[in-house]
Amino acid sequence: MNIETLCENIYEDLEGYISSIESTYMGVSFTYETDHWDEHDKRVRFKIECEGVAESTLNLDAGGTFKLLNEHPILDEYTGDSGSLFFSSKPENPNEIIGLLYSAHLSYFGEWRELSKYLNTNISFGELLSSGNGSLATAPIKVLEIYKKAVSDYLKVNIIKSHANDGGFQLLLVEDTYIVCKKISVKYC
Repeated sequence: MNIETLCENIYEDLEGYISSIESTYMGVSFTYETDHWDEHDKRVRFKIECEGVAESTLNLDAGGTFKLLNEHPILDEYTGDSGSLFFSSKPENPNEIIGLLYSAHLSYFGEWRELSKYLNTNISFGELLSSGNGSLATAPIKVLEIYKKAVSDYLKVNIIKSHANDGGFQLLLVEDTYIVCKKISVKYC
């Protein structure tokens, strides 16, 4: 069994759920219990081992659908380039800037990421904008481009690349939780 096959066969009506989660030497492993997709009167358990884990929100009882993705807004942090978005002008209405950033962020990430993860929170945002220059956000370049587009009519902004991320990560969605890792293996328990 591999993760792709498991993802194709797991669906919500099978009453599956994560029954245990363990930290391992190589990453994270979890046990998933579910009705078998072909033999509905048979219950099966899988041990799913994730190596090279970068991030996880998996929790007990998460279940339903499985999706394995190589592209998702969460993965931007682990692929491509990252940097900072700087500004060098004073906005007429600082509150409008935060509203524009929030709307742009929400339309891209949905509920997957908080805006505060990327915004400069070293001082209040109002103070920062009133200063006339500084760093607005540090994030993946793809995200910074979205922010830049949202505020460029109101602020003079510039993106500076800081580093390239190594990539090679995948995202396994389990219902509304996820794990970002390099490698996933599956075996029956």
